[in-house]
Amino acid sequence: MAKQPGRKTATRKAKSKAAATVAASVPKPPAGQSDHAITIRAQDKELFEASLSRTAKLEQLAQKWTYILRARSRWAHDLEQRKYFGSQAVEDLKDLGVKRDFIERLSTVIHIEVELHHWDPQDVEAARIGEAASEIPWEYLISAATRAEGRFQPLLITRLFRNGGPAVAPPPPDLVLFVEGAPGRLKDLYEFDDEEDRIRAAVNATGTREDHMEILNTPQLSELFGHARRRNWEAIHVTGVDTHQAGWLLPDFYKDLREHHPERLKGVVDSSDRLCDGILLREGREILKPVCFGDLAKALVNPDAPPYVITLNLYYSGARTARELVGRGAHAALGFLDEIRDELAERFFQAFYWLWCRPGDGATISTSFLGAWEAMKDEGLHGTSIAIWMGNSVFEKVRWLPRKDTRPNRTAANKTESREDKLERFAAMPINELLQVDFGVDEAVNYSLLHNNRELISKLTLTKLVEGALEDITVQVELCVGAQNYPYRYTHLVLNDHDFQLALAPQVKIPLTANLQRSLRERVQSTVYAKVTCGGRTAWEETRRVTLIPVDEWVDDTNNNPWLPSFVLPRDPAILEIINSSRRYLIGITDDPAAGFDGYQSEANAVDKQVQAIWTALVNEYRLQYINPPPAYSQQSQRLRTPSEILASKSGTCIDLALLIASCLEYIGVYPVLVLLTGHAFVGYWRSEESHDSLVSIEIIPPKVPIVGDKSSREGGLPYVDPYGWRLTRLNLDEIKEYVASGDLVMLEATFLTGANGFHDAMKEGRANLRSRKEFDSLLDIQLARTADPAVTPLPIINE
Repeated sequence: MAKQPGRKTATRKAKSKAAATVAASVPKPPAGQSDHAITIRAQDKELFEASLSRTAKLEQLAQKWTYILRARSRWAHDLEQRKYFGSQAVEDLKDLGVKRDFIERLSTVIHIEVELHHWDPQDVEAARIGEAASEIPWEYLISAATRAEGRFQPLLITRLFRNGGPAVAPPPPDLVLFVEGAPGRLKDLYEFDDEEDRIRAAVNATGTREDHMEILNTPQLSELFGHARRRNWEAIHVTGVDTHQAGWLLPDFYKDLREHHPERLKGVVDSSDRLCDGILLREGREILKPVCFGDLAKALVNPDAPPYVITLNLYYSGARTARELVGRGAHAALGFLDEIRDELAERFFQAFYWLWCRPGDGATISTSFLGAWEAMKDEGLHGTSIAIWMGNSVFEKVRWLPRKDTRPNRTAANKTESREDKLERFAAMPINELLQVDFGVDEAVNYSLLHNNRELISKLTLTKLVEGALEDITVQVELCVGAQNYPYRYTHLVLNDHDFQLALAPQVKIPLTANLQRSLRERVQSTVYAKVTCGGRTAWEETRRVTLIPVDEWVDDTNNNPWLPSFVLPRDPAILEIINSSRRYLIGITDDPAAGFDGYQSEANAVDKQVQAIWTALVNEYRLQYINPPPAYSQQSQRLRTPSEILASKSGTCIDLALLIASCLEYIGVYPVLVLLTGHAFVGYWRSEESHDSLVSIEIIPPKVPIVGDKSSREGGLPYVDPYGWRLTRLNLDEIKEYVASGDLVMLEATFLTGANGFHDAMKEGRANLRSRKEFDSLLDIQLARTADPAVTPLPIINE
């Protein structure tokens, strides 16, 4: 690509001192600094806008909404909750100075621009507020607010960070650089072949155009710098592991760096000990090196020929990394504000490039971004913010750059091709050049996961690699257990012209029979067989071994412990026996002969008395003892006893007893929670429905919101976004403690049943169990699990 007038940017002195001094690497705007932090603008009959001053309210807004959106799995499936957050968004924008009539006017347009104004890098307060303004999920905030004000049409929201470049509409890229970053130990965790094929097909770099896309595998920073300047790349796609994700993929990674290799943390940890956004690259042969977003942007953007677009398949790349890339001269950059499922991210970028790179369609970068979002809208993306930054305002008059002559106009040729000619052409091509199949299944499958209508297989995605419809596609998946096969079949699928991908894993449901459900008491070696054909030719066929975990076995790890609510069994016959025994104790405690278990129909104190009656009956009537769990033949597994088994043996483990109490509480209509510590479990309950509703609505934002990249968060080894809405992790512990301190959430030490301890002693010890942040693992809310989509329901292991 020849140099274009005006594309060369001024020389910049980039500093690699991230976070506190990171603002120094942001180039100064062409027209000087602004007193405003943010301007929101749109156009109907004329251009209209509202500017927001630099204020601490922006920091508070960033803290509030990033926490809400990281907890989106609690509420995203609930339409009423989404409406509630829409009204919250309206109020918060009004609090910033955005008037109601301005929001109403925004609800009538189809494109809104949010401009982040440059700040003086020497002004610490301005830099802090500017960074906070970058973190605010404006995409969700404005979208939710305008929908609350009546918007019904699709809405495109783009971010602007002016870089002084020319206002142009670039053509689809002719030269694409694909950068992979999974060095050292990460090689065993990630591979990029599927993503390479998807992007290659999307940018039309197949067949004779393969030299138009180049792969750069696990480079060092210096190699990335040199390679980015070797050719005038028009698009760069970066995929790999970001600096924050490394903290939970590689346990003790940052702790080890701090203790043994502090020099590798220089430039990526600021004066407040916060890790900056960035990527893990290679240093030397196999050493992992965290690289700050400023250094990454400096390496990727050639100031003499900035790329048209840089796409970042990296977590936490949308607030700073994408902005920095645009600030250094890139025409546009795309990234994620927090976390997203890996396959969904790949499919989003494939959709973006596919829509932009189809010859003759006249798509722009921003309209292709909207099209990709619309293609993903049924994938549960509510609350997920994907940010696109532009270097020029989308409302400026642009100059369309000419398309390269080397790009064949295949779309035009395909439109005149008959169906018979197309089928003949496809038949002459190797099947792996027509259709890509991504298939994955875990080595062990927890029965409780299948029972709760979750996926048997982790991935089954069909990706079309050619233009034109692929017809007569069949998919077959079979779970083989002994002499029985449990099949799933999908026949006569068609991938039409614009259907470039199809994710089938959520649709693969195996019809397990009641016979298998009740007979599976030990681990069973099984196989999963998958076959995909297209036009009668086999595109994929493979058999993989899996282990089916028995119905009463619970796996205590991050992926499987969310299914513990399935072991809360309120319909077990023993529960009714316990409740009947408890009623006379309730009459004594309340001094009311008419007292009954009516759950939340009574006031909070009455709820406490109902729980106390159950506790007293268990202590006095059943004299339970502690016992070790049955053998499970796996270090992370535990066999769990049903309530009937507990009463029959008069014994149970801490988790058995917690499940027993939770089952009793759910039976009488009180919402229980299960709390997991390292090596221990106990139970709790909500004192009112209103208190529980406030959990769903996230009405309590803890004073110390976990900050992405701070020491405690990065060394905690946990993702910030949990996919299970009924699970609260260590990062939510302060929120949990707020509810406990207010008396809305009561904790009970279940093992106090075995020592004949009183109810109030169990409450006191249950509360004390939360003393150690290090030992806390998670809280599982049973009511949220039951109302999830799909719901987590009790397992079929009730003793009749």
